[in-house]
Amino acid sequence: MASDSQTQSPASAGVKANGQKGFVAQMISGHSAVGLAVGALMYIICVSGTLMVFHEEFQRWEQPNATEFAVGGAEPAAVARAADAALARVGESPHHFYVGLPTEGLPRLSVAYDDSHGWFADADGNLGEEVHHPWSEFLEGLHYYLHLPNTLGLTVVGILGAMLVGLVISGVLAHPKIFRDAFAMRLRGNKQLAEADLHNRLSVWGAPFHFVVAVTGAAIGLASVLSYIAADTYLEGDFEAFYEPVFGSDPAEDETPAPVANIAAALTNLKAEAEGVVPWYVMMHDPGTKGQGAIILAEHPGRLIYGENYYFDEAGTITGKLGHSDGPVGQQIVASAYTVHFGSFGGLPVKLIYGVLGLAISIVSATGVNIWLIKRREKGRPAPKLELAWAATIWGTPLALGCSFIAAVSGMVDDALITAIFWLVLLGLISLSLLATDRAAFSRGLRMGAGGLIVLGVALKWGAYWGEVTSPAAVWVNVAFLMTAAIFIWQGWPARRGRKMVSSAAE
Repeated sequence: MASDSQTQSPASAGVKANGQKGFVAQMISGHSAVGLAVGALMYIICVSGTLMVFHEEFQRWEQPNATEFAVGGAEPAAVARAADAALARVGESPHHFYVGLPTEGLPRLSVAYDDSHGWFADADGNLGEEVHHPWSEFLEGLHYYLHLPNTLGLTVVGILGAMLVGLVISGVLAHPKIFRDAFAMRLRGNKQLAEADLHNRLSVWGAPFHFVVAVTGAAIGLASVLSYIAADTYLEGDFEAFYEPVFGSDPAEDETPAPVANIAAALTNLKAEAEGVVPWYVMMHDPGTKGQGAIILAEHPGRLIYGENYYFDEAGTITGKLGHSDGPVGQQIVASAYTVHFGSFGGLPVKLIYGVLGLAISIVSATGVNIWLIKRREKGRPAPKLELAWAATIWGTPLALGCSFIAAVSGMVDDALITAIFWLVLLGLISLSLLATDRAAFSRGLRMGAGGLIVLGVALKWGAYWGEVTSPAAVWVNVAFLMTAAIFIWQGWPARRGRKMVSSAAE
């Protein structure tokens, strides 16, 4: 006879089995939630990356009254006067000092020092208002780092880029008919087919772009991790030596006072010695000391490299260059990664193409998760809470961006809080979604809210600078914002939804 310890009633066995099933269900739900979180971060990276293509235009919009120049329109003497005036304001030699020269994308003259505190300057080199781009800087921190500490943030974003590379490749290999059906679009009727067609068509049309952007993004993001490994393995722990072929290196420090290197002479000499290049940045290390280092970063038209570093001495004589323009092929490829990733070549037409393709990859990111959720539902494993959370992510991200937008343009919030506002609003909306009962109505409300916030932000900015706007780009950015707001409001308008339902019922 079996002992009591070996005997188990059918009821207790059923409880145990149900407990095991409940545990497994919880683990599956947790696994799905983690997958959704990764999808959400990738979606945010795609959306913020699309916006980052236009970061120069956003900077011009944020301060639309700054003096603008033709490319190369700042005279060397005026540049030097602006630099001298800024150094005089600082009062002591900063560790790093920067002069931004007018370019096609950002036709302004500015000076800044260590903590990015700086000023614009006019055509005579007189300093004007302080440089202040809180929303553009917020977007940069979001796309580069997800607002995490720099090295950790770059690593996370790099890993997401590597995952995107895998998704692009596996997506093409998993759909052998994807190119044959490149123009098959069934957007009406079956929801899964509509989502799948939109996902697949945008994927195949933008596949080369998606792959290149994902590869360069992964390389840029994971470079910090690779640098530690390479420095420890091959460079005896010299971290800076890893980046030297890309960014150059700072000279040995010598704080003995000396005249500031002659910027005006250096710009004049560069024009004579390197015909056709367009200087767009002057960087100085410990200016006004014997150990100072001075570099002119210049664009090479027709090349993908982000620029070439030209070194100059105290007298303004060009003493050499880093080698991005004619160095080893690997060095030139690395120097082109930033330009290719952000579309900062070819001017506005290329930016517009990148904007459209960036929007496409954002939609692909969103529809990929939509298809997975629909398949779950059709297989009898619906996840209504996950569906609501995903809807809150898709449409809550533009609304949270709208809140950060209002915080930045109102001037009533400290710049550091803009980041907190974005994440708190987004997480709050995802939490709120779990209480919603009508996913469609909830999504429409988020779209309406995002559109309204954009209109309010444009009104606040336009009102603050009424009659003072001197930048044509600022006007066009306003138009683009208002068109975007109109689309969001149109998509979320309840009356439009009601007419659609009546029409469907009539059919």
